[in-house]
Amino acid sequence: WLAEQTHHFSDFLVSCADGWEPPQLHRKALLHGHCHQHATGGTGPDTKLLERMGLEVEGLDAGCCGMAGGWGYEVGHYDVSIACGERVLLPSVRDAPRDALIVADGFSCRSQIEQANTGRRALHSAQVLALARQLGPEGPAEPYPERAAPPRPAGRRRVLRTVALAAGAAAAVGAVARLQAPHR
Repeated sequence: WLAEQTHHFSDFLVSCADGWEPPQLHRKALLHGHCHQHATGGTGPDTKLLERMGLEVEGLDAGCCGMAGGWGYEVGHYDVSIACGERVLLPSVRDAPRDALIVADGFSCRSQIEQANTGRRALHSAQVLALARQLGPEGPAEPYPERAAPPRPAGRRRVLRTVALAAGAAAAVGAVARLQAPHR
């Protein structure tokens, strides 16, 4: 019962949002599907959503990006992770026109594209919708449309780490000052 109510983002918008029409965005998009998407129905709904927006979609037959969730970050996996990405995905991203969108809903796929010296940042379908809604059918005027998308939020973990580092630094400065102060 729960499985019947569970959808990928694009699948929900294409099949469940009755009467909803997406904002238009007219340009080319390279679409890379996350392994989980391929295992649970494919990228057909993603393609359909992007095409309904007016995008010319090129689906990449790239297989796994190489990250496989957190696998690519683990010790000893880097070379295999990069080799998987370099098979199709990363060269396709590097060769993409500067005004084309790179779309990948998988977080690990977006991380691989961003961190593998492609010079590009992939966007989630929701970010593509936001760009179209904010900027209209022509989208960003500049090349590299991902630069017009809002940056990834810092997230709570990063904020907490910053606060912890600042508190630790303040405590260390206080301890050094106390040690250097003359004792009474």
